[in-house]
Amino acid sequence: MKQATKSFRITEHNFAYLVPILLGTLFGMCSFIGQHEGKIDTRNALLYVNTLFYIALFTLLFFAATKIVPRINHHNESLSKPFEAFRKLTMDWSPRSIITLWCLVTAFWIPYFVAYFPGVYWYDTSWQLMEYYDPSVPFTDHHPFMMTYLYVGFAHIGKALFNNAIYGLYLLVLVQSLLSTLAIACTVCYTGKFNTPWKCRFFIAAFLTLFPIIPMMSMSLAKDTFNTPFFVFFSIAFCELWRTQGEILKSVSFNVFFILDVLAVSLTKKTGMYIIVLALLLLACFVVKHWSCKIATIVLGSVPYLVVGIIVPTFILPALHIAPGESNEILAVPMQQVANVVHDHKDDLSAAEIDKIQQTYHMDIDQLQGAYCWYKADPIKGQELSSKDVHALITTWMKQLVKHPGDMIAGWGGLSVAWFSFNVASGEERDLSMMLPINNSKHHYQNIEQYIPWTDNTKAGNAIGRFYADTLSATPIFNIIWQKAFWATILPCAIMFLILRSKKNKLNLLMLNLPMFITMLVLFAGPISTHTEATRYVLPMLYIIPLFLSLTLKHLSLKNPKSSLRTRVLR
Repeated sequence: MKQATKSFRITEHNFAYLVPILLGTLFGMCSFIGQHEGKIDTRNALLYVNTLFYIALFTLLFFAATKIVPRINHHNESLSKPFEAFRKLTMDWSPRSIITLWCLVTAFWIPYFVAYFPGVYWYDTSWQLMEYYDPSVPFTDHHPFMMTYLYVGFAHIGKALFNNAIYGLYLLVLVQSLLSTLAIACTVCYTGKFNTPWKCRFFIAAFLTLFPIIPMMSMSLAKDTFNTPFFVFFSIAFCELWRTQGEILKSVSFNVFFILDVLAVSLTKKTGMYIIVLALLLLACFVVKHWSCKIATIVLGSVPYLVVGIIVPTFILPALHIAPGESNEILAVPMQQVANVVHDHKDDLSAAEIDKIQQTYHMDIDQLQGAYCWYKADPIKGQELSSKDVHALITTWMKQLVKHPGDMIAGWGGLSVAWFSFNVASGEERDLSMMLPINNSKHHYQNIEQYIPWTDNTKAGNAIGRFYADTLSATPIFNIIWQKAFWATILPCAIMFLILRSKKNKLNLLMLNLPMFITMLVLFAGPISTHTEATRYVLPMLYIIPLFLSLTLKHLSLKNPKSSLRTRVLR
């Protein structure tokens, strides 16, 4: 009986190795796809060599992590002496510590404020401004309408105060940056609530302050960059809900803050609503104990869906004469997969299948075949899909999945290739797997200059960008932290592996990391993983992974996590 129990425990313990095996398989497959223009060839031995290599690599690395983490936890304060000069920074969860750290982080970012004046603006930013200023450009909720009004509002402030709309937008960049530095300060100080060693808090603060991609992205204005600090605040509040098992909901001030924040997250980025709703629902089911707290958690989770999913499209958008956003965004992956089949096997399709596909995509079959691009879905998404179109797409997708499973895998792999590869190339384009920010506003909507005195270049943004691309992100070994895959998949999977390898409290710790894990899954459903747009998609992970990693490692070091959790709740 004892031997059977011991065998079961070993099996349960080693179940975690499915994580590096799955990760290695996806890396091997996507690395092959990324180097063969979106193709996958099951007869090519390189596909299997890639896969076996990455399975072995991640298995060894994750195994090494299980040996290193206990040593780190055992020597929590061993490196305190070199940092004695900074120990006056308590970095605990208090207003004084938060404000002090906020000011320090902001001070370190001042050179970026100067170098990136008057701000960096994405193509989408100019597109949203044109929706308001140019009557010929349809005003839709394709990009959140609240962000469009925010841009327009600050453009008006710029005109009123400085007679220049772009200066008003730069004020919004500064607001966004101050929110980002506040989010960093709150992240660092909040870990003090879990008795995270001061040394760890110091390293988190230093990393989030000095890692150049974070302030560089904060100097550019888009829905993702503006949404990120609010998502960080949500992640901190979620951790507090987890820590107290929902008891914090008895605080009126917390509830008010939480509702305002989740609405900000959901109204500035549509995927935010889905992450919040799913995370809170699972938290209510598996962590929150008391029924009153469960109900309160579910009610809070329903707020963003009620407002963004029902009230906005039903009442607000029609009242403002704004067309709803296309449903194509959430169907990017199946649309890309079917388009891949059309691209590679058009002659195998029947006349009826071709007719159905043409009606679904609102374009001729030859146009669809020519428009297909293996690493982005935007060229084939076409017009708004009706419910009939969606049904036709699902039917076609299921049929082609049976007939061409390899092409369907390649269709998804092409969109997710940078999440699971270190080397993506297409024609003359290289470094598609790296996090590359934009440093100027040259790529913008046509004729925006008629309405806003557009400034293509910043004072020194291009120079910083060249140093970043040619030096920092090009340094061997060191440049791993600039890989999208490092933040999108490797670190989250490593955290999951460490949790599954632990002896106790697996489910509870998995629930703690829900915002990070769900964000990772959202990335896999996105329309692109390469190019600069994907850098802002993965940006929230750079902020929240240090938070969840430090809290997870702290709890893995506790001898009795459940007892410790109960003690903190009582406090």
